[in-house]
Amino acid sequence: MATFKIIKANESESTLEMKNKNSKIEKKYHDDILQTSVMHLSVDRILYIDPVPSAEAYKSYYVVKGSCFVFDDGSILREGDMLIFRGVGEVKTLKTLEDTVLLVHATNYDVYRTLEKNQDTVDKLLKEIQTKDHYTGEHSLRVYELVKRLAVRLGYKDKALNNITKAAYYHDLGKIHVPDEILNKASRLNDDEFEEIKNHVHYAKDTVLEYFNEDVLNIILQHHERVNGSGYPLGLKGDKIRREARILAVCDSFDAMITNRVYKTGKSMEVALLELKELSGVQYDSEIVSAFIAMMLE
Repeated sequence: MATFKIIKANESESTLEMKNKNSKIEKKYHDDILQTSVMHLSVDRILYIDPVPSAEAYKSYYVVKGSCFVFDDGSILREGDMLIFRGVGEVKTLKTLEDTVLLVHATNYDVYRTLEKNQDTVDKLLKEIQTKDHYTGEHSLRVYELVKRLAVRLGYKDKALNNITKAAYYHDLGKIHVPDEILNKASRLNDDEFEEIKNHVHYAKDTVLEYFNEDVLNIILQHHERVNGSGYPLGLKGDKIRREARILAVCDSFDAMITNRVYKTGKSMEVALLELKELSGVQYDSEIVSAFIAMMLE
């Protein structure tokens, strides 16, 4: 049956605001076979493209404006270039090099429903974190940005990059279940209170497994482990700690060092970097600390 349909530019069905307020997705058209969207992405944004394993379905990304780095082969897409995915069984990643506009077509694949579901999840979890503890919400955003930059620098891409950035964004999600009087205490915690805080890595388990995967969970569970075995919850040492968790540990600790809290004044960046260097090989992975310091001093 033939179909002839004109969609006017002002008839976009809906818009999704992304984590970065300068990014949005406009849903232009959607039926059971074809979807067309326009993505407005700010600079330095990571775009994860879900697998398209079926040879009968495809997704295409046409660069209307700006440019993107393709992690898979190191190429750069510029205005007028197009990337097509068909029969791809793994997550792929792009990174915007400037403010970028992409025209996205998908056939026999509900990419927009996936985006809506993921965005609903993000909004729900973020709201819970912010309501419970404003510091934790802002801290998670800052750690996410640090981990993203460092992971890309260390060669992470595709599914591995997706996992580590998800873990960074939700590494303190379990604090939702920590009592308010402990989480927001204005003075230092006593031993019992600190033991309760330490449980936050376990409290996130069910939620993380529901929305993400076991790799993301294990990174979160291990991000307070230390290479000399002095961390928690298991006292893991060295390479027994996942590399992704060691990356998250450095970024998480750095942000905690430089941030003002009710009970302490944040350190300067220089003092925090010096402390990381002094603890390199003791609490933190030496290679990761070196890469982090180089990144921060660029």
